[in-house]
Amino acid sequence: MDTPIARPARGKLFWLLLAGGLLLLAFVIGYYLSRPATLRLDTAELTIATVTQAPFYEYINLDGRIEPASTYVIDSKIAGNVERLFVASGQEVRRGDTLLRIANADLELDVLQRESQLIEQLNAQRQTRLFLNQNDFTRREQLVEINYQLALQEKQYRRDEELLAGEVIAVSDIEPSVNRYRYYQQRKELLTASFRADSIARRSQLAQLDAFEDRILENLEQVRGILDRLYLLAATDGRLGDFTVRAGQAVTSGQRLGEIYSLEDPLVVAEVDEFYLDKITVGQLGLVSGTDSLQLRVEKIYPSVSEGRFRIDARLTGAVGEAAGFVKGQSVRFKLLFGEESSSVLLASGGFFASTGGYWVYRLNELGAVRTPVQLGRSNPIYYEVLGGLAPGDRVIVSSYDDFADYETLNLDY
Repeated sequence: MDTPIARPARGKLFWLLLAGGLLLLAFVIGYYLSRPATLRLDTAELTIATVTQAPFYEYINLDGRIEPASTYVIDSKIAGNVERLFVASGQEVRRGDTLLRIANADLELDVLQRESQLIEQLNAQRQTRLFLNQNDFTRREQLVEINYQLALQEKQYRRDEELLAGEVIAVSDIEPSVNRYRYYQQRKELLTASFRADSIARRSQLAQLDAFEDRILENLEQVRGILDRLYLLAATDGRLGDFTVRAGQAVTSGQRLGEIYSLEDPLVVAEVDEFYLDKITVGQLGLVSGTDSLQLRVEKIYPSVSEGRFRIDARLTGAVGEAAGFVKGQSVRFKLLFGEESSSVLLASGGFFASTGGYWVYRLNELGAVRTPVQLGRSNPIYYEVLGGLAPGDRVIVSSYDDFADYETLNLDY
């Protein structure tokens, strides 16, 4: 009797797996074949823009703040207590205006004592000058008297000589006049020599006195100038800022009390994304938003990058009157321009770019919208420059495509 032979279990499993795989493949193919290639959308949920031909310039919007080009720091020259305030923070001041007065009784007393000492020294020098002048007058008076007496004795001597020659008088009678005449001659010589020596010494002493008095007067002026430090004056024209001191407040020498700045030629300081580091150059122009003719020009670029941003300084140009209304720290929005203005085909910016990378768009036609390849160039926050694929008058969906980017065409309900 024959015995039946069983088929191997391995062959049966193979055919079962193959049948299951074919069934799954048929299901997937059927799903994709049955999936519609066109989606119907309501235009109320879309943003549609018309391609235009218009002037275009590339720019980025930046937020900056107004800063003065230069700032003068106000600090206290002496220690003391604020006795009186003459101005308030934010007020316009002129060079030389008094800002405040500081009280310091010890300093004032010390200045008075030093001033008294210097005045005493000055008086002593002037007394010495007076003595030298009086001595000079005395010498001159003595010389005048000697010259007078010598002239009298000379006349008497000449008369006696004539009488002696005429044998009117004896030799003994002329001796007194001769002795007096010689006496006054010798005395004149001595006084003249003494006067010359005194004059030379006097000139030297007077020169020293002049120099010493000048030094005393300079020291006296400096000592009195110490009291001027009690008054804090504006060193330049401008607006007073950060001036927060109060009457009665104690201040120390060198303590910062505020600042003076001018906004006649202000700067606009802005932080820019590091993506534009190689695109921004010194001299690049910008337009201040909200004004008619106020522009700015990039003056300085800081190459250091912090947290993905770098700093630029721009100088305001154009209408001075419009710039005069700014205050320090005020926010300013402006457009930083790249290149010259030109006429271009433009497409409004929108969320579509994030969905397509700018390689294609949905362009509207009579039936709906169809996927259309495009080539985009420069951009600004409002428009993309169209280099190819679209023409002025074309209508394009510019809102996000995230929900329907897989479809070739769209049916639109108006």
